[in-house]
Amino acid sequence: MDYILAATLGTLVGFLIAMPAIILEASRRVKNLPLLIDVHIWHGYRLKEGEVFAVGLLLHLIISACYGLVYVLFVEQGWLIVTHAPFSILSMALVAGLFWLFLNFVIFPLIGFGWIGLKEGKTVWFETLISLGVEGAFLWMLIQYYQPWYF
Repeated sequence: MDYILAATLGTLVGFLIAMPAIILEASRRVKNLPLLIDVHIWHGYRLKEGEVFAVGLLLHLIISACYGLVYVLFVEQGWLIVTHAPFSILSMALVAGLFWLFLNFVIFPLIGFGWIGLKEGKTVWFETLISLGVEGAFLWMLIQYYQPWYF
């Protein structure tokens, strides 16, 4: 149950982070906002303008859900060997950094984005770094707000 909650909270935080991009994209005022990866080609198929945003948003939400899931996996398995403090800002940042490395050097090449996402843009690595940092901070704030006082 903890894993489902973590993935759901990660998705919720990812959605909150993406709200400015959703609003500005819907109003047709701004395109290609940071924090959302603009996927132009997906497995050989060139995406249209609306599809680029939809796939980028979906990818952002999946990454957000996976970050929440990975963090709780680290906490449940006791893998926070550096901080030994679950749900602290330092442990959130550490897991976000490790997840960023895994995402950029394993997942992105596997799905065809190239190392650190260079096939989709020169700043994809930075967008994912900022996105995971902001998401980690928001998740930390949510946990601090809802965590019982006796922890």
